Amino acid sequence: MKERVYEILYRELVENYANSKGRTNTADFWLTISAISFVYGLITCITGLASYIPYGYLYAVSLGGGILISLSILLCLPTIMLMARRLRDSNNDPMLIILLLVPILGWIALLYLLCKRTSPIQERPGIYSNEANINNNEEIINNNGGNIYNNDANTLQRQSVSGVFIVGLLVLGWLVNSAGSAMINYNLAVEETAYGNLEPSGLTKKANRLLESETATTEARSKVSTYYENLNKGDYQGAYRQLSVREMERYGTFELWQQAVAKAPHPKVDTIQLDYVSQDKEDDYTFNYTGFKVTFANGQEPVLVRLYNAGNGWGIISIEDVEED
Repeated sequence: MKERVYEILYRELVENYANSKGRTNTADFWLTISAISFVYGLITCITGLASYIPYGYLYAVSLGGGILISLSILLCLPTIMLMARRLRDSNNDPMLIILLLVPILGWIALLYLLCKRTSPIQERPGIYSNEANINNNEEIINNNGGNIYNNDANTLQRQSVSGVFIVGLLVLGWLVNSAGSAMINYNLAVEETAYGNLEPSGLTKKANRLLESETATTEARSKVSTYYENLNKGDYQGAYRQLSVREMERYGTFELWQQAVAKAPHPKVDTIQLDYVSQDKEDDYTFNYTGFKVTFANGQEPVLVRLYNAGNGWGIISIEDVEED
């Protein structure tokens, strides 16, 4: 059976990669689709396993995603031609493949057409002679790599591979794809948690590399922590020193800033988690930016504290409400 499977896949995806004129029976069509699904699932599963490598999550996802995108581009035309041949095999217009552009209802209708049994060639009475019909049948046989069709509806489709094998391959592809996706999602959650807490991770390493310092994010978080600690103690001078010059200028004077801040409650901070890092370069100057999501012990709405560093240390530039995704 293995040789037969390879033969079918080679014929459908390689020999006929741009051929929409032939016919592909139901078994060969679904075998090809199942094989493609299995390959996609296998790549996803391998990517999920590779994402467990320490600091390797970003590399694994980037490489795996790149392979899947390249494979999709490579298989785009052969898959379209395969569907066109399947539609012709059930005596439907290959142009019905345009149903792919109609969400849900179009997909359901196209799936039904792709699952239909092989239909006999419809003859046009009064135009073709018996000799012409014989030649036409011989051409159909050649276009299908030797598949045999006749007018008996029960023998029009030759199932070359077991239906159980095809279904099993399709289910196996779904299982390995689900397993791979689950591993990727799990490791993404682990990476995001570590990133927010500034713990070792691929995302944390990438953030420090962007800011060109292994201590940049911890120094910025220290600024935020010191700011709220001083507010809780009533040390407004100490809190004011954590602001950037730009933020100080926005209020004008320390007294005006103190009046504005003193009106708001200052609950105890629960968590300070890194939200983002970015960098801008203008001429000879480099501006680093960070944002920390701050949550409070009393259930007050969290805030996003933004900081920037223009080469003379981190300073808070704004404190905003967190926008929910």
